[in-house]
Amino acid sequence: MIRATLFLWVAVLASSLSNVLTRRGMVAVGPLEDYRPGPLVRYGLAAVTNKHVLLGLVAGAVNFLLWLIVLSWADVSWALPMNAVEYVVTAVLAIAWLKERVSPRRWGAIGLITVGVACVMGSW
Repeated sequence: MIRATLFLWVAVLASSLSNVLTRRGMVAVGPLEDYRPGPLVRYGLAAVTNKHVLLGLVAGAVNFLLWLIVLSWADVSWALPMNAVEYVVTAVLAIAWLKERVSPRRWGAIGLITVGVACVMGSW
């Protein structure tokens, strides 16, 4: 149980990093505003060549590999709800790195999720 929990926490961190890095990269690329084929291809190339998007992709791949390992050790009915801790980690990283504002309502929702995770964690 300890190793599955440890790997799961690292996977959650990798997933949160993936989301925050990808968001940072996409802010630099800018919003998609032209859906014609040429501009759409150029936009896609700008996105996939952005260093933060690429680092986000690497972090996402690390998350996926760790998730495979976790699922080889633990029940998915335990592991998947535990993955919800990612909401907390991502919110904290978004505040710290992206300077996002997380409203009290969002924090309340994240708190409810955290209570659910605590209930599931105790059921192993």
